[in-house]
Amino acid sequence: MISSKSKIARINLIGKKCRLLPFEDKHLRNPLYLKWLRDPEIIKSLNLPAYLENPVTFDHIEAYCRSLWDSPDDLFFALHLVEDGSFIGTLKAGHINWYSGTADLGVMIGSRKMWGRGIASEALSLLGIHLIETAKLRRLTAGVMANNPAMIRVFKKLGFKHEGTFRQQDRLGEEYIDHIYLGCLRSEFVKDQS
Repeated sequence: MISSKSKIARINLIGKKCRLLPFEDKHLRNPLYLKWLRDPEIIKSLNLPAYLENPVTFDHIEAYCRSLWDSPDDLFFALHLVEDGSFIGTLKAGHINWYSGTADLGVMIGSRKMWGRGIASEALSLLGIHLIETAKLRRLTAGVMANNPAMIRVFKKLGFKHEGTFRQQDRLGEEYIDHIYLGCLRSEFVKDQS
């Protein structure tokens, strides 16, 4: 089992539609990134209620990114289109427990015109395969707000099982929303076929 992120953090994974690269300072400073994190339609399903109430500042986002870069247990990637190289989102493997072989996955497709095109599925598949085969992780998890059924379908397509519901866990404005917890063992993971 790999015991640190240094051996797998500098990846360059390429699929048919998207490419995963390490998230770097150039991504942080790309005006699109902050724009996405201020777009209510994008962040309303990311469980970032403070971002909806007050526009998030660059300094806040920079501190968040630096904490991921400095963490031995988080991997953060930029998502680019293969066809033209454009930066369209981010992907994270967080809370990695190298001893137990587990990680929690999350994705943000910031470019709304790319929604519904199978990019999140392919990106999560590329990362999942890498974490299972290269990092030898044995279990992947994800948490999804119930107001994002498309993302729940993406995870289930990749072999994730519904493991629990945290009722009214998340808040969106004045509404409380269930948080869906999904998990996938190495033997259950299904590579994206699109």
